[in-house]
Amino acid sequence: MKSEKSAQKRFLLAGGGTGGHIYPAISIARELLSRYPDANILFVGGKRGLEGDLVPKAGFEFQTITVSGFERRLSLDTFATAGRAVAGLFQSIAIVRKFRPSVAVGTGGYVSGPVMLAAAMLGVPVVIHEQNVVPGATNRLLSRWAKTVAVSWEESKQYLARPERSVLTGNPIRPEIMSAQREESAASFGLDPRRPIVLAFGGSQGARRVNTAFIRALPSLSGKHDAQFILATGSDKFEESMTLAAESGIRASISSDGIGRSDRGDIIIMPYIYNMPQALACADLAICRAGAITLAELAARGVAAVLVPHPHVPDNVQEKNARAMEARGAARVILDSELEPEVLGREIDSLLSSRPVLASMSRASRNLGRPDAAARVADCVVKAAR
Repeated sequence: MKSEKSAQKRFLLAGGGTGGHIYPAISIARELLSRYPDANILFVGGKRGLEGDLVPKAGFEFQTITVSGFERRLSLDTFATAGRAVAGLFQSIAIVRKFRPSVAVGTGGYVSGPVMLAAAMLGVPVVIHEQNVVPGATNRLLSRWAKTVAVSWEESKQYLARPERSVLTGNPIRPEIMSAQREESAASFGLDPRRPIVLAFGGSQGARRVNTAFIRALPSLSGKHDAQFILATGSDKFEESMTLAAESGIRASISSDGIGRSDRGDIIIMPYIYNMPQALACADLAICRAGAITLAELAARGVAAVLVPHPHVPDNVQEKNARAMEARGAARVILDSELEPEVLGREIDSLLSSRPVLASMSRASRNLGRPDAAARVADCVVKAAR
C-alpha cells in the first residue's frame, strides 16, 4: 500500500464567473502543486466565464459544464436556467466519477454549485473558500455539506449552515504581490519613492465614476504634500479620461508607451496597470472599489485606502467588505452615490495632511493581511484529503 506522501493526490477545483472566484482557485492550485508536484489537478468551469481563458493560461487542465447564474426575479429564463443547472449537475457527476478526486475545492460562483454538490453526493470531501464578508448564495448552500469552509473574514461564519466547520484563512493572493519592492516599483512608473504616491483604479475595466471624481479632484491636489498620482482608467475609458484631464486644466501628453504624463511629472494616467504588484508596492494610499481580491492585496501590502464600493453587485457585498475594512481602521468609505470630486479631494487632502493617521491606517490594513492565505487553505484541503 502506498504511503500518504507517495500516493498521487487528485484535486478537483471549481469556481468562476469573475476573477474574484478564479484567482483564489489558481493560487490554491499552485500551492497544492508545490506540495505535491505529481498531483493531478482538474478545473471545472462554465463555457462562457473568464475561467475558460485564465485557467488554461495558468497551465491547468480545464473542463466545462453547462450552467448559468439564476436571476433574482422570476421570469421565463428562470426555467431555462433551472434546466441548465440540472444538466450541469449530471455533467458534474460524470466528471467526478471519471476523475475520482481526493478532495473537491469550490471557490464560489454559480459554476461551483453543481460541481461541489456532485462531489458531496459521491462521497468526495468538499472544501469551499469564501472571499467576501457575506458569503454568496452558492457557498451558503454548499456550507451544509462541506467538510471545511475557509473564510476570509470572521464575520462570515454567522452566515454559514455549520459555522463550527469554518476556518479563518484569508483570501489567497498572487505571490508577486509580496515580492515587489517600493524603490524599484516606483522607478518603474518614473516616480520618486521618497514622495507620497496615491494610486487610483476601478478594477480591470476601470470605473468611470472613480476616474471622473479623481481627475476633477487632481487640480486641487497637484503640487500639494509633494504627492504623486497614478490613475488606471480602463482601456476603453482612457481617451475620455485624457480629454477630461485637459478640460480640468491638467497639462498632460501621451508618451510613446501610450501613457499620459503631466508636464510636472507628478500625474500618470494609464489605460491599464499590468504590473499591479509594483503599483501596490509603491502606493501610500489607494482609491478603489472594494472587491475581495483588491482588499486582500491592499491588506497584504498594508496600503491605506479610500474605498468606493461598486453599487451593483449581488447582496451589496462590496459595501459590506468596505465597511469591515473601515471598522478596523484600515480604510475610509465613500459610497458611489456620494462620490463627488470635492468629497474625494477633501478625503485625499486630509489623509495626506496627516501622516500619523495615514500610517495608522496602513498598520491596521497590514494587520488584516494574510499573505499565507493560500497555504492556510491548502492545509484545509490536505487535511480533508486524508
